[in-house]
Amino acid sequence: MTVDSDCLLSNPLSSSVRAEVRLNRSTANYENKSQKYRMDNREYNKQYNLTYSKRLEMLRPMIVQEAKNKHGKDIQVITLSDMREDDDKAREEDILIVGTLFKQQENYPSILKEFSEDQVNVVLEQQSTYTAETDKLVLEDETMRVQLIGKVDPTIFVNGVIIGCWGREAKGGNFDVKELIYPLIPAEQSQGENVSLCLLSGLQLQGTEGDWLEAAQLAVDWICGSAGGPGDQEAAAQVERVILAGDSLAESTRNLDDLHRARYLTATKDAGSIEAMHQLDDLLVQLAGSVNVDLLPGENDPATGILPQQPLHKCMFPQACAYPTFQSVTNPYSCAVGGRDILVLAGQTVQDVEMNSDLTNPIDILEKFIRWGHVAPTCPDTLGCYPTYTTDPFVIETIPDLLIAGNQAEFAQKKLTVNGKEVLLVAVPKFSTSKLVVQVDLKSLDASVIEFSSTLEVSDSPEPNK
Repeated sequence: MTVDSDCLLSNPLSSSVRAEVRLNRSTANYENKSQKYRMDNREYNKQYNLTYSKRLEMLRPMIVQEAKNKHGKDIQVITLSDMREDDDKAREEDILIVGTLFKQQENYPSILKEFSEDQVNVVLEQQSTYTAETDKLVLEDETMRVQLIGKVDPTIFVNGVIIGCWGREAKGGNFDVKELIYPLIPAEQSQGENVSLCLLSGLQLQGTEGDWLEAAQLAVDWICGSAGGPGDQEAAAQVERVILAGDSLAESTRNLDDLHRARYLTATKDAGSIEAMHQLDDLLVQLAGSVNVDLLPGENDPATGILPQQPLHKCMFPQACAYPTFQSVTNPYSCAVGGRDILVLAGQTVQDVEMNSDLTNPIDILEKFIRWGHVAPTCPDTLGCYPTYTTDPFVIETIPDLLIAGNQAEFAQKKLTVNGKEVLLVAVPKFSTSKLVVQVDLKSLDASVIEFSSTLEVSDSPEPNK
């Protein structure tokens, strides 16, 4: 569906029709399930090895259960320290080892390499990926680590993935992998209600006029039922909730130069994000007056830079915060809407997996997250996160109905079945470049896009025949 600004040139609807649309706005049961992402008691004196240990502790039982389902309940599960030495008698049966994957990457950035004698006068080029053909995988548990060989592909894995390896010991202290075992994540069947979600991401507001700002206003008008014809308003009336999945502000609003200046030099200088926040508040107050709105922070937004990102403070939105329909939420964000469990990511974890593997399709990466049982495996290695030690909040403890990643280059969707449950994966494109809003029908679990064009195309009249 495409909504053009010339739709607004048609005769306006009568007030009775508009009132009917507003009165018939769909409603659904809602529950915010993001408490585990709230870092209310923050302690920075803990080591990150506790985060990895807790991740392994949470996912190991699921992996062992999946291995028993595949190879029998009497399989042998050992720690890495119990593996035989080269001079020991070879085992006659396959075994299971479970641990954390770490990739030995030659191209991984290193401060020692950068400032070595050979690199002093060399300007390092920005790399799009850190992978190489020489990458190797090792598995580590609480006791030791071992290099993996056999049926394992380093190019599709990243650091921090918890996995089970089915096979036997090999010479040289290696482990010959015959099969990889993923965690068996619990799944509950669900039935969606006849409502829909609207997903926006990457508004990239910058406090000035942009060619996509009018398109954003048109999208807001459509969701509120103030644009388009009766058919469009009927579709908009099915929208129960709007989720803005990160990067509502542009990168240009972050003046990084001011971070390196003395504070007295910037005390009277307005932050570059102030006007952009006003623009965002103007859009949010319109949405909140008609529909429930959830706002996630992103990499460019004025929020904590480490994951899980905490909600943007409501004082930033003096207009929208007056409405109970508006809430600022965490990134990641978990909720239940209309009978469906939904998990939303602003996109940083997807981009980081692209950087550290040969995976380039965001849908493939989302599928890996579901298989791995974790939505941020590269935390805290290449993505910053809080040093949690009582739990790993990024572990997927139950399979969601809908897994969403914002700030992607293109729209994409895919359905897959995991542990008997149907899951919809959705990549939401940046609105600033695509002018697309994604609408998800929670009953059928299907996604579609709506394009909002804010330009009128006027074709030149042909020259008359001479």
